[in-house]
Amino acid sequence: MSEELTINSLRSAILKAGAQLPETAEMQFEKTARRFERAVAQLVSDIQQVVDQIPELKVTLEDEYEVFTSPAFPNRSLKIHYQRVRITRGSNMLLFDPTGKTLMSALVQIEIEASHPLPMMVDKTLYLIPKRDGSGAMWGFRSVSDMSGPLAPFTPQVLLAMLQAVFAEG
Repeated sequence: MSEELTINSLRSAILKAGAQLPETAEMQFEKTARRFERAVAQLVSDIQQVVDQIPELKVTLEDEYEVFTSPAFPNRSLKIHYQRVRITRGSNMLLFDPTGKTLMSALVQIEIEASHPLPMMVDKTLYLIPKRDGSGAMWGFRSVSDMSGPLAPFTPQVLLAMLQAVFAEG
């Protein structure tokens, strides 16, 4: 040993070795569940930012707790918290309802209920999908304009088109 061992150098070596420990399946599963919670919270915030600018619409957030499961992690489950977003005006409504069940091709999904058709969507579902460059995930949907292509990104412009279809065209 050419270097003198000290308490600090030992602690540093222990922390460095601990940082290199591989993630267990349990740790990966919890990381996936928590990523879902954060993604839903961000989506709720993004929706609320847009809708709060339209005083004619009422936004209600509903706290939900659900058991998160994934086919990638059989026999594992974790109770998670998220919010449903309900947008209303009179008898018209648009509901974003997260579900903690993941799919093989997407991390999670949000089911959408609407009092009027959403002509831009093949199905009323948002999917949280990993970005191709590995820099995180994004919400996407199956667009009628490109049914066989990749999921279209869910943007504020898409949300405005949904609000138009539900609250201004009916």
